Amino acid sequence: MSVKSDLVRLGVKPSKERGQNFLIDSGVVEEIIRFGHPTQEDTIVEIGPGLGALTKELSNFPKLTLIEIESSFCLELTKKFESAKIVNEDVRFVDFSKLGADLLIFGNLPYSFSTDIVFHLIGSSDSISRAVLLLQKEFVERMAAQPGSKAFGTLSIGCQLFAKVRSGPVFDGSSFHPAANVDSQLVELDFYKESRFGFDVSDKMLLRQIVESAFHKRRKKIANSMKLAAQFSSEVIDQALAEAGVDSDARAEHISLQSYVDLTKAFKKFLN
Repeated sequence: MSVKSDLVRLGVKPSKERGQNFLIDSGVVEEIIRFGHPTQEDTIVEIGPGLGALTKELSNFPKLTLIEIESSFCLELTKKFESAKIVNEDVRFVDFSKLGADLLIFGNLPYSFSTDIVFHLIGSSDSISRAVLLLQKEFVERMAAQPGSKAFGTLSIGCQLFAKVRSGPVFDGSSFHPAANVDSQLVELDFYKESRFGFDVSDKMLLRQIVESAFHKRRKKIANSMKLAAQFSSEVIDQALAEAGVDSDARAEHISLQSYVDLTKAFKKFLN
C-alpha cells in the first residue's frame, strides 16, 4: 500500500490527538470485506477513509459515501474515487438520515473518538442497517461484555440494547502506520429493527443518563452511585429502583438489560 508515501507527499504527519493510525495491511482489508460481506445493492458509508486503503475495495460497490474530516485527504480521495460522494465533516455531527436508508457503515475508527462515534451510530440507527468497525480490542470486549463481568458497562448496554454485537478477527499493531501499541479487532453491529425489552426509543437520552449514573462509582451499590452522580434526586432514585424491582444494594454491572429498560420507564414516571 502507498499510505506512507502519500503522507510524505502531502506533508501530513499522523495526528496523535486525533488517534490517526492508517491501515497499511492489504490482508486486513480483505478480512474487513469478508467480515462485512457488502453487496452491490448496499448503500455503503465509510467513516474516516484517510487515504483510501479500505476505500479501494469499497469503490467496487456503486453506492459509496466517504466521511472524512481532513480536507487534504478529501482532495486526494476525490482524485482517486471519482464516483464516490465525499462528505468533509466530523462524523460525530453527520446526519446519517440524509445519506440514505438501511446504510452499511464501514470504518477504521480512531481510538480517541471511538465512544463518541459508536454512540452517534446508535443514535442514528433508524438509518443504519449494520456497522462494521475496526476498533481497539479492549473496546470491542466492552461492547460485547455480559452482565456480571468487569467489562460490562455503559458501552455494553448501549450497543446490546440496539444491536446484535458480533466480534471478529484480531489484528496486531503492525497492520497500521504508525504502528499501534494495542491490538485491534473487527466488530459488527447489526441493528435491531424493533426495540428490545419494550424499550421506547424516544427515551435514549434518559437511558444513557441512568446508566451513566449507575456506573458513576461502579464499585458502590447502585443507589449510592446514582446519588453521588447527582443527576437525579435521592427521592426519585429510591422510588424508581423500587418501582423497577431493582435491588438498591446491587452493583450496576450485575443488572440486566431488561432491568435497565424497566428503570428507564420508572424514572420517566417519577420525573413527569
